[in-house]
Amino acid sequence: MSTTKSIILAVVCLLAGLAIGFNLSEGDARTTDIRWKYGNSELVIDLEKDMADDETLLGKIFSTDFSASGAEAWLKAQRKLYRYDDPALATLVGGLDYDAPAAREFRSLKDRRIGPWAYQTQEVRVGIPSRDFQPAAGNANVCESGIFYRQKIEVFLPSRPDHKVVLNATGRYACPQNYEFPDIQLSREDAKYLFGYDNFSKYETAAAIVIQE
Repeated sequence: MSTTKSIILAVVCLLAGLAIGFNLSEGDARTTDIRWKYGNSELVIDLEKDMADDETLLGKIFSTDFSASGAEAWLKAQRKLYRYDDPALATLVGGLDYDAPAAREFRSLKDRRIGPWAYQTQEVRVGIPSRDFQPAAGNANVCESGIFYRQKIEVFLPSRPDHKVVLNATGRYACPQNYEFPDIQLSREDAKYLFGYDNFSKYETAAAIVIQE
């Protein structure tokens, strides 16, 4: 039997023990403790103290790693309730209708670069090259050895993630080691739209993400 199935079985046994113990405590029978053992771990439920109310009982069950894992496994198998960080949720989310409330919330998180989408971004140094080397608006120059070259990217300010420019990183320049270069070079037009000014002394800091490879 797998570890998960063993834990689920243990949870069922615990729940059965709690039900029997609760029924005993409701009558005149002497109450006792319910002991749940799994390997070297043990959880003791005091039928008088720990079953005073639902919050106290649940707090007790989730007070140890092994009993919490067992309860979560049981809830997942029997009630389809998942932890927010369970990878299995990705499959379930993939079945949502486009207009479902949860689907709209996920898209909102993505647009605002919150949660898992935040980890796709990286901080970049943005510069404006001289006029002869400036890319056209909507395009960017990038380090030829970097991850952005020949990609479609979004550049935005972390403090204003909805304010962004979408660029085709078609231009390139060499970035030898031990020298300092901007990660991305913008046209003066795109830089002014993004930052609100275009009089860079050297370079400014922003965030960027590849949106199409």
